[in-house]
Amino acid sequence: MKSKPTESEIIDWCVAYLAKSLNLAPERIDPQAKFSRLGMDSAASVFLVSDLEDWLGLDLSVEMLFEHQTPAALARYLAARCAEHQSVTG
Repeated sequence: MKSKPTESEIIDWCVAYLAKSLNLAPERIDPQAKFSRLGMDSAASVFLVSDLEDWLGLDLSVEMLFEHQTPAALARYLAARCAEHQSVTG
């Protein structure tokens, strides 16, 4: 991770990722909607988490999607994790 992404950048990434994965226009992805309502299944969740790990350089678990059930909530959590990671690794 070059620099810590903002919550807004993470939301934008998630919306673009979900739009592509679910074959929807980005405008149809509501960041406040639950992943399950957007059509995410368990396999899609694994791919989402894997791609987030690659992008952010963090170890993540699929279970975080059960705790942070919307793109907006996930982005809030990940922005905080990125800030922690960057302050630890300098």
